[in-house]
Amino acid sequence: MKRIHKEPTLESAAAKVGMCEKTARRYVKLGKLPSQCKVSHDWPTREDPFEADWPWAVDFLMNNSGLEAKTLFEALQRQLPEKYQDGQLRTFQR
Repeated sequence: MKRIHKEPTLESAAAKVGMCEKTARRYVKLGKLPSQCKVSHDWPTREDPFEADWPWAVDFLMNNSGLEAKTLFEALQRQLPEKYQDGQLRTFQR
């Protein structure tokens, strides 16, 4: 018995990738993949809390090369104990 290969319908294709038919129709109409439709996000969402003290950090690194970000952050916390909390380490590392 021969199998006849049928073109998948938009409904079945959308179901396979886990999106609704209406959304799939929109991407077909645009002629783009969902990943190609994303808007580039290259602006800051909030102010940099380290902006005022960044020159100090750069100067500290110039005089003490090879330090890890955590060590530098701890030195910054000792310098300004009330300004920076432990939870800001990841932000500083970025």
